[in-house]
Amino acid sequence: MAELERVTIQEASYRLNLSQAEIRRYIREGRLQATREGGPRDRTWMVELPDEGWLDDDKARYHEMAEGMPVWWWPTEAKTGIAHYILDVGIEETVPVYLCGLVSDNLWAVSRLTEDQCCPICLKLAREQGLPLNLD
Repeated sequence: MAELERVTIQEASYRLNLSQAEIRRYIREGRLQATREGGPRDRTWMVELPDEGWLDDDKARYHEMAEGMPVWWWPTEAKTGIAHYILDVGIEETVPVYLCGLVSDNLWAVSRLTEDQCCPICLKLAREQGLPLNLD
């Protein structure tokens, strides 16, 4: 078993993209492991960095919410033409990039969709990658 990397609270804050207060809270709650190391006067908390895929509360909620998001979107407000597949809208996305590579200024969710309304490139790539199609 590989030894987990141990870093200071400040480094853990940077590496996990969380505030130092959040790191300390996760330590108190037992969600992150940490020990005090050093001499009698200069003791420092050392945090075991979690395995890849560990999620803090906010990221876990985002992933939960994203599971309910549609995957097909209209690239124009007119909501006509062909719909495109977005793999991940992201937390702060401002310019959607569709699976086929199309970039648009905004996106509008598709409520009902048949295969003939889908971008053929997005459809092909989604199938090749085993992604959910969610078609009527």
